[in-house]
This record gives sequence, structure tokens and C-alpha cells, in this order.
Amino acid sequence: MAESTEVSTPRLRELGPNLDKPGRQKLTEHGLIESRKGERNALYHSLTDRGWAWCADELRAGPPDRSLPPIRALYAVLNAIGRHLDAEDFRLYEVFGRPRPVVEAAPPASSKAANIGARIVATYKSLAHQRGALVDVAALRSALPDVGHSEFNAAILVLQDRPGVSLIPQDDRARLSEADRAAAVVVGTQPCHLFAVEED
Repeated sequence: MAESTEVSTPRLRELGPNLDKPGRQKLTEHGLIESRKGERNALYHSLTDRGWAWCADELRAGPPDRSLPPIRALYAVLNAIGRHLDAEDFRLYEVFGRPRPVVEAAPPASSKAANIGARIVATYKSLAHQRGALVDVAALRSALPDVGHSEFNAAILVLQDRPGVSLIPQDDRARLSEADRAAAVVVGTQPCHLFAVEED
């Protein structure tokens, strides 16, 4: 939640908690996280919609019984965040969920990332029947098989901040195939399956 992006198991260990296999399986069984295998076979984890909802509820839950003082202090801070969200009518992901186009262990704003973004746009233009038409993210990924999952996510999240570029969910979830779901790019708490460019 705090990192607001996919986090690898090694990165989680740097941040503090160690997500071991039993813990990962428990969170997955409860539908709170999703995990995938990425570069160098590292596992990458992200919150599901249910996971974001659990975090939002936990802001107001109060510390567990017999919590030590540091935990009680943490929950006091969480409760203050919850009060602020209620007062301003914000949702949790509006504070923490802004996607950050970060690829772990890769230099930021590299020429490689810029090149991937240009390739995504060029591929979009080859697939779209007209400017501004929606194209499946899954189709874009399939057309760029040499681009890694995280690299693609980082590049398309940079693109979606540009004027005239859209990255949106498929409202009719019944139309989504397993490939569509796997290819989705998460923006905030929303898996996004469709991409469009209205301007050159």
C-alpha cells in the first residue's frame, strides 16, 4: 500500500516485512494480494481490490489486543489518516494508490524506457482502426513479446499521464478473457485493460 506499486520479495525485505511462502499463501487465499514471477524469477506482489478495502478498514480498526507501544502508536497514526479521508471524502487509493512508473533495479527515465513508450504508441497506431480507438492492453503486450512485464507497465504508466492518452478498465468484465486479466495494468486500485491515444 505504502509503495503503491508492485513490490518484489527482496524489496519487501528491505522495507521491513518478510513475506514468506506461508504468509503469501494465506494472503492469496484471502484474496488480498496477487503474486507473479518476474525478472530473475523474483516474485512480485500487489494488492487486490479486496486488499485495498482491507487496508481502508484497518485504518479504523484499532490495535490488536495486547499490542506493544510501537504498534499502538502506528494505529494512532492510521486512525488519524482515516479521519482525514472521511473529512475530505477521499478514498485510500487516492492518497497511496497513485501509480509510480518505477522499474526496480533499472535506471529511471532511461532511453530504454522512452524507447519502449514510443514502441507502445507505434504498436497502438498499427492496431487501432482510427485515432482514439480503444485497443486491448493484452494485444499491445502480445505485439511486443521482447518487452518485460514490469518494463511495459512502467512505460505505459508514463504514457497515460500525457494529454490525450487513456488507460482505462473494461467496464463489461464478462468480456475479459484470462489473457486480458493477466495483461491488465493496475492504476490505483483499478486493473486497466484498454489503451487509446487521441493525439499525436
